[in-house]
Amino acid sequence: MSALTVRQQVAPRPGSLYSPDPRTLSFTRGSLFSFPLHSTAYESDAATIRIPAGIKLCLHAASCDQKEMREFAKTSSAHGVCLKFSSEENGEMLVVWTYDKERSGDVWQTGLGIEVEGPRIVRLAAVVDRGFKKGSALDVNVFGSVRKGEL
Repeated sequence: MSALTVRQQVAPRPGSLYSPDPRTLSFTRGSLFSFPLHSTAYESDAATIRIPAGIKLCLHAASCDQKEMREFAKTSSAHGVCLKFSSEENGEMLVVWTYDKERSGDVWQTGLGIEVEGPRIVRLAAVVDRGFKKGSALDVNVFGSVRKGEL
């Protein structure tokens, strides 16, 4: 049985808060999907998700750890973070959810409702509005499920 794979590799840059080593997880049909996206100022650091034929990825929710978010808000020059998505059909990274440290009340978003059936390659990114001059790392956790495809 083919597995869905997600891979994120943050490019090495001066002052980067993350290891440049790739992080990869695999999910089989019927499993819950969860992946912590490392946030950066670059869409090119997006995670690539390979969805094989016969598999459907359903993204339901996104969240940030409250403690991480408080530390990020205190030490970063960024105003927030947004979750972005692109597909093979539209390679532009489009905003799905935004957390703004001054305007958002919650550090989570439910009801994303994104469903993608394979074979497809999609990208997810957690993008901050400014670079990290100093500050702490912030992950956007994405949750969903991996189901049998319907096509």
